[in-house]
Amino acid sequence: MVRLQTSLALAAAGVPISLQAGGAPPANSPLEKGVTITLTRFESEFRRKLSTPQGVVRQLLHVSEFYGEIGVGTPPQKFSVIFDTGSGNLVIPTTKCTVRPCMNHQRFNASKSSTSKQIAYDDDTPVTSDVERDTTTISYGSGKLTGEYVKDRVCIDHAGQSGCTTIDFLGVTTESTNPFINLPFDGIFGLGLEGLAAGKLFSFITQWRELPKVFTAFISDPHDLEETRLCFGAVREDWMVEKPVWVPIQRDWHDVQGYWMIGVTNMSTPQHGLLDVCNDLTPNPRCKVAVDTGSTFIMGPPEQIEFLSTALNVHSDCSNFHQLPVLAINVDAGSGKIVPLTLEPAAYVEQSDMGCALRFHPLPVPADVPPLWVFGHVLLQKYATVYDLDHYRIGFGVAKHAAKRPPPTPPPTAPPPPCVDNNAEMVKSDLPECPAFAKAGYCKKWDTLAQVCAVSCGLCTPDATTKVAKNSGLQVSAANRRHVGGDDTKPFKDDC
Repeated sequence: MVRLQTSLALAAAGVPISLQAGGAPPANSPLEKGVTITLTRFESEFRRKLSTPQGVVRQLLHVSEFYGEIGVGTPPQKFSVIFDTGSGNLVIPTTKCTVRPCMNHQRFNASKSSTSKQIAYDDDTPVTSDVERDTTTISYGSGKLTGEYVKDRVCIDHAGQSGCTTIDFLGVTTESTNPFINLPFDGIFGLGLEGLAAGKLFSFITQWRELPKVFTAFISDPHDLEETRLCFGAVREDWMVEKPVWVPIQRDWHDVQGYWMIGVTNMSTPQHGLLDVCNDLTPNPRCKVAVDTGSTFIMGPPEQIEFLSTALNVHSDCSNFHQLPVLAINVDAGSGKIVPLTLEPAAYVEQSDMGCALRFHPLPVPADVPPLWVFGHVLLQKYATVYDLDHYRIGFGVAKHAAKRPPPTPPPTAPPPPCVDNNAEMVKSDLPECPAFAKAGYCKKWDTLAQVCAVSCGLCTPDATTKVAKNSGLQVSAANRRHVGGDDTKPFKDDC
C-alpha cells in the first residue's frame, strides 16, 4: 500500500499483444534458491458510487490483502504481516499497547528477546536516561497508530529455510479502533526502498545480508487451485510462463520517494489507439508508477482515471463486457525498448450481482507531491514480479496459474419419502383414515397431514408394489389443531 509522506494510502479500495523480451538476467542471478513462504488472502468488500447518464449507481468491488508469518526477536516471536512493496517499515504492536485493537493481536514483548534494543531516534540512537525518546504517528486511511523505535532480529522462515537480518522497526504503543480491530493480521512488513522507510536501518530489503537482495511475488487467482507466495533471495522463473522481462527502476525517482517505480509511456487499446494519459508536458513524458503488492486496484491521478474510464466505457449492467478491449500498458524498458503489459477485461473489470465495475480508482495527492500511479493486484495477478535491488530493476513474467477450482459438489439429494397412505398414524392420532380425510377436502387445508396421506391427497402415484403403511410414517400429534387461514377456528376433530 503506497505511503504518501507520513500516511499510507489504503485501497479500501480482445486482441493479444506480444510481450517482448527486455534482456536476460545476468549469469550470476539467483535462481531456484531462497526462502519461499505462502500467504493467506484477506478479502473485504468496497462499495462506491458512480455517476452515470442514467443516474448514480452503486458498485461492488473486492479488496484483497495477503499476509504471512515472520519471526521477531530471539527466540522469535511470531507475527502475521502484510508483505507490502508500497511501504518501507515493519510495524507491529508491542506489549506497551493496551487498547483493544492491540489486545486482539500478537504483541511484541521486548523483555523476552535477548537481542532487542530500544531506539530513541530514527538515526539508531539508543535510549538512555538523558535522551527524550521520539514517537511516530502514521495515518492509515480512516485510522492511525503511534509507536516507538525498536531494533531486533527479523526472520523469514519456512520449511527449514531461513533468512534473517537485524533492522529498526516501529513498535506500536497505541492505535485507533478502526480499521485495526477486525484485521486478521498483526502488522505490515514494508518491502519498499530506503526512501519509504523512517531511515536506512529500517529498510529490510536494504539491510538484508544473508541472501541476494531480490524477491519474487506470485499473486494467486482466487478461482484457481493455488496460493499466493513470495520467494526471498531468488528469481522464480518456474512461477512464470516465460522468462521475465526486465524493466529498470528509476533511481532518481525512488531514492527520495522509495517506491519500486517504473516509467510508463502511454496506454493503448486496438479500438482507441494511444490513450494519452502520461503526457506530463516534459520532453520525455512518463507516468511514474509504483508497483505495489499491498494495493488491489490500479490507481492514478483523478483526471487520468476519469479519462480512462470514459474511453473504456464499461457499462455498469455488463451489457458490453464481451466487447471491451484489451488494454496495453506500455512500459519503458530502457535503451529505447517499450514493453506492453496487457490486461484483458476480466482483469480490469469486476463482475458481481451488482453489475460490472472498473477496477481503477482515483489517487489524489497533495499539491506539493508529483502525480503518482499505483499498479496493484489488477496487474500483479497476471504478471509474477521480481524485485531486484542488486540490479535496480523489476521483472515481469506472465504468471503460471494453476487449474481452475472445480465447482462445489452439491449436497446429496435425500431420497423421496415413500408414496403411501399412513392410516395407522391417522387413527393413532384420533383422525379419520386417509380416504375420508381427502374426501372431506382437508388435503389443501393441512399440508402436514396431507404428507401422511400422500396417495389419497394426490401428492404421488404409487407403483404396483406399494402398499398402505400400517405402522410407520410421520407421527401426528392429536393436540388441538386448527385450520390455517380464514376465520374458521374450530378444532380439526370437530370438523370430522
